[in-house]
Amino acid sequence: MKLWYGDSRHEEAYRQLADYLTSKNIDSGYLLTFDFRREVDNRFYENKWIDYNGFLSYQLIFVCYTECG
Repeated sequence: MKLWYGDSRHEEAYRQLADYLTSKNIDSGYLLTFDFRREVDNRFYENKWIDYNGFLSYQLIFVCYTECG
């Protein structure tokens, strides 16, 4: 689980997840990101499979600057 701090930090999260998956000898996992930026539509969310250097991660991004839930 991560907070959104921009694209470069998000790329770092993919690397961190890939390292973790390698240490557990598995090739897929999940990345959950919360985005608290006010300039983004509060109803926006994104979910998709990402292939990062041969590792599959299911990415979920939730935008919630008022209430999540």
